[in-house]
Amino acid sequence: MATIKDISKLAHVSPGTVSRALSADKSEYVAKETRDRVRQVADKLNYKYSLVPTPDKDKLNFVLLTTLTLEEETRDEYWRFIRRGVYEAADAVNINMKRIVRPSENIEPKDFAEYDAVIVVGTISRTAIHTLQKVNNNVIIVDPGQCYDNLVDTVDTNLAELTTNALDKMGKSAQSIGFIGGHRHEVNLDGTSGSIIEDVRTTAYKQWCQVHQREPIIKETNWTTKQSMEVADELLDEYGNRLDGLLVASDPLSIGVMKGLAKHHVTPGKDLQLISFDDLEFASYLTPSLTSIWLPKVELGYAAVLHAETLVKFPRTWHMKNIIPGKIRYRETFNPD
Repeated sequence: MATIKDISKLAHVSPGTVSRALSADKSEYVAKETRDRVRQVADKLNYKYSLVPTPDKDKLNFVLLTTLTLEEETRDEYWRFIRRGVYEAADAVNINMKRIVRPSENIEPKDFAEYDAVIVVGTISRTAIHTLQKVNNNVIIVDPGQCYDNLVDTVDTNLAELTTNALDKMGKSAQSIGFIGGHRHEVNLDGTSGSIIEDVRTTAYKQWCQVHQREPIIKETNWTTKQSMEVADELLDEYGNRLDGLLVASDPLSIGVMKGLAKHHVTPGKDLQLISFDDLEFASYLTPSLTSIWLPKVELGYAAVLHAETLVKFPRTWHMKNIIPGKIRYRETFNPD
């Protein structure tokens, strides 16, 4: 009978790494390439392991399915804060939340039947939702990025309303307001990308421009700081002094935007009004300090767990949207007062 030491020798990793790679609770702490190699060796040796945690009969058992890669979570801490909220709430109400799954990990849908609820973070395809709901009635999506038309319970914030409010305030003094953001991809359970989804903020910006008869000035990025710097540079090359306002879809993108503006000797708050989204901690330490729309992050994750707990204990036949509102925090890059 094969042992962890046997797998360790053939996979050229330590026994501890083998143990983590074959663990439902700790496999995410092993690099995907190493994790796959260890599992391939274990399968060849007919070593029996399970990626489904043993349910705790005295607790509710939830699983977290995130559509974000580790790279995406590292790049934008918004998503990490949501996960933190999930874990904090699970700990506070004594719910077992030991497993996190990413769609690229060869998911077996039947595994989700072992849990009392599935909490999904990010934009997932309708096909994936239907697949999950066939094995688990309690699916909740956090920050879905789109409307699922009463298909599933969601926990989200009021991005469209916040976008419109920010533009209304900037639009009182700024005439040419640009928007820098990006789109989202639906993710399937096998990790492949589905349909491209227009970001809620982009849609709201277009609608605002149409209502107020303003020219839409949009640049979409791949959500990286480097590209946001490049598109800010492009905007100023194209519009020059005509551009007197910018709405940016996230604080990490705003770092790049501010660098791009600096190349043109444009100071946000003085030469151009700038509002961002997220209100991450560093926003107040930038020079000039960044006006940013606070979005619930930890709160979204926390609410999702409580929402799921209620759904498990009090089943119903309809779906709900749980909205936690954000708010603008004014600093030097834009202040209407």
